[in-house]
Amino acid sequence: MRICEIISDSKYKRTLITIAEKQGVVDYWWSSELDDGRQVFTMVVTNDSRQSVLDSLQILFESDKNAKILVLPVDASIPRLQENNNEQKKVDQKTTREELYENVTKGVDLNLNFILMVILSTIVVTIGLSEDNVAVVVGAMVIAPLLGPNIALSFAASIGNRNLIFKSLNSIVIGILISITFGYLISTISELNYQSKEILSRTNIGIGDIVLALASGAAAALSMTTGISAALVGVMVSVALLPPAASFSILIANGEYKLAFGALMLLIINTVCVQLAGNIVFISQGIKARTLKERDDAKGGLKYFILFWIISISLLVLVLYL
Repeated sequence: MRICEIISDSKYKRTLITIAEKQGVVDYWWSSELDDGRQVFTMVVTNDSRQSVLDSLQILFESDKNAKILVLPVDASIPRLQENNNEQKKVDQKTTREELYENVTKGVDLNLNFILMVILSTIVVTIGLSEDNVAVVVGAMVIAPLLGPNIALSFAASIGNRNLIFKSLNSIVIGILISITFGYLISTISELNYQSKEILSRTNIGIGDIVLALASGAAAALSMTTGISAALVGVMVSVALLPPAASFSILIANGEYKLAFGALMLLIINTVCVQLAGNIVFISQGIKARTLKERDDAKGGLKYFILFWIISISLLVLVLYL
């Protein structure tokens, strides 16, 4: 449940009342008219109706740049507000397109914090892998610096946002390159055990690794739409991406090029699987662009995205098993 506050000219009041009643919001009210002619209209919106409410409001204010729409969380209410529990209406999505956009863009910026998080997690995971310390490896995963850009890329593809697609790709590629570079530097200046079980396990690719990567991507996308702990799925996504990257850099630094190739292939396969699963989950959750034109553009691009991921996985599997 959310509180939706609309700050707009008072002339929209009657239309806003119509939207509230048509969409079946829990409750609504409005303030007195301000000195500048504006008015604050407030709606209490249920999880299953807030996307349609926001779509209606955006259509209403499409040509009015002065109107503001604020979406606020509701932690509790006294007395408790009752949502419409219609058993025939099955709506799994609990987060709107606009809320998802705000959430995913926070983790995609290629700033100093992101770079530091990648470096720190790389240092921890590199040491953990070389010492066969699973607890340390998992501890590095909790930092989860690659979670944001991966979710953002899948989300951007589902709504056809090209700017966010390129921004996410940029953060993913640079993040992985930073991880590989620092892993290599650590390996060259210290005597790490490059034959540890944790490292060697990342050089042999099996069906289980592909399933893990697919599950990681699916969990990452679901975490954004259903409110699952981001720390939990961050561990899963990082398990699929950071350890192979660190293993690759450690093996390259020690001249084990054949083993390093296996770790690199695992890294590529995991990255592709995470994206494919994320795209499928966002489609199944009904995440799409708002206007018909944007939906048509996004639908065409998404088909190519999914086709590209499927072909990539197939070719990589062929390379490994032929």
